[in-house]
Amino acid sequence: MKVLLKQDIERVGRMGEVKEVASGYARNYLIPRGLAVGVTRGTVKDIAEQKKVLDVKAARQREQLQGVAEKVASKPLVITARCSASGKLFGSITNRQVALAIQEATGEEVDRHKIHVDDRIRAVGQYKAVIKLHPDVETEVEFEVQGEGFEAEEPPDDEAAAAAAPAPEVVEDAAESTIQEESVEDAGVENEPAQDDAPQPEQG
Repeated sequence: MKVLLKQDIERVGRMGEVKEVASGYARNYLIPRGLAVGVTRGTVKDIAEQKKVLDVKAARQREQLQGVAEKVASKPLVITARCSASGKLFGSITNRQVALAIQEATGEEVDRHKIHVDDRIRAVGQYKAVIKLHPDVETEVEFEVQGEGFEAEEPPDDEAAAAAAPAPEVVEDAAESTIQEESVEDAGVENEPAQDDAPQPEQG
């Protein structure tokens, strides 16, 4: 069955196009929902007029979405997320978070399903997302992922050097202890009587 599409429909066609679709799909879904109108021999002239109107509407919509794309691409986008001290995120960044960042930065609501982000974004840094607002309107935007509660893992250089150096007092105490032990051992050897020089009893 032939239908005139009144809206862009994914995997079917664009607004203002005449497409051949399954009769059940047209009668049970497209036409009742106002997404399309049936094309018959008796409605050819009327369909032609509607097509002209829809073509103008489609052009305006494309122009409007192009303006949205340019506006989104020109604004810095920032997403904050909880992370570890090394900057690793607790989870990953999704298209929903990018959509919220776009709305906060531009005031424009973008369907998250039109935003594609890498599902492996799991650390703070700079990334890119692709936004397809229309079959003819696609843009790439950059966004920054910032961590909340981020702390450096390494202590400052001065503190690290101080922690690595042994305390002077400990070194001196160890040296004094060694000297005292050696003195005690020498004294013990001098005071002990010599076994060989002791007088032997006389035998009668």
